[in-house]
Amino acid sequence: MTTRIKRKVFDFLAKNYTSKYPGVQLLSVNPAPVIGKEVYPALKGEEFIQRWYLSLQGEDHPIVTAGAKENGAEQRIFRYDWAFGITVVNGYYWDWVDALCDEGALAIHLVLEPTGGAPDPIPVSATLSALHPSRNTKSVWERAWPKIPKTAAEMAKMGASAFPALDYVSSGLMLGSNVLESYAEDQKNWFLYQFLDEQRRCPVIEWRINKKVLKEYGPLLRGTLFLDFCGSSESNTDRVRILLRPQIRYCPEGDLCYIIPTNALAEDQLVSIDVHPKKEKERSVQ
Repeated sequence: MTTRIKRKVFDFLAKNYTSKYPGVQLLSVNPAPVIGKEVYPALKGEEFIQRWYLSLQGEDHPIVTAGAKENGAEQRIFRYDWAFGITVVNGYYWDWVDALCDEGALAIHLVLEPTGGAPDPIPVSATLSALHPSRNTKSVWERAWPKIPKTAAEMAKMGASAFPALDYVSSGLMLGSNVLESYAEDQKNWFLYQFLDEQRRCPVIEWRINKKVLKEYGPLLRGTLFLDFCGSSESNTDRVRILLRPQIRYCPEGDLCYIIPTNALAEDQLVSIDVHPKKEKERSVQ
């Protein structure tokens, strides 16, 4: 199996960032930033500068699930991981976290764009990850410690039962220590959402993340999407493009008023992986 990794760092200027129609100006992509002296560190409610880090990785030749599992076909699950971080450029500091909307501060999209006769990518499960212990929130293991079995074998069974379809998840620590729960003390941290992208005409998985998560866990977030590719590949050129598209919200007037800096990137500059699902025999020949 081959795991592809795509990374990108870029700086951008956002104008009228609290309005419904913010403007975005790309300042640099990957090389050292070149920032004009006429740009102020931050004009409250008007403009700011941020540096973003994007990373996406996963299997680029997954095995196709040819039929329904109940008919004897073996279900194949493949993992795709994203990372997203925000910082500010030296000399342009401002309290970018405090200014965010409390609800839905970030929206992280994984766009699933098939072409031709490529198999359908079917989402099986998704997580948001963080290091524990967090600043103020007890980890899964801190809350569950009195109930944790003492034997490693029993602990492994607990981990596997969290996602029964993912048989390879055999370690309780692999899941429990990293998964950021959607609720903490009855307050929402994040939730998942699926919709059809109007322009690309394909499914999108969205992590909608509240500001509290950034304050508790920091400005570098990681998530995982588990996919099952169903169907059959009709051509070697058929592929599923998995595209990472983060966005940020400072406008309180609407839930969809996000700033999307990646829209300013050329298509070949986007952080994406071209996945070519294959039958198991086809992949063994390559």
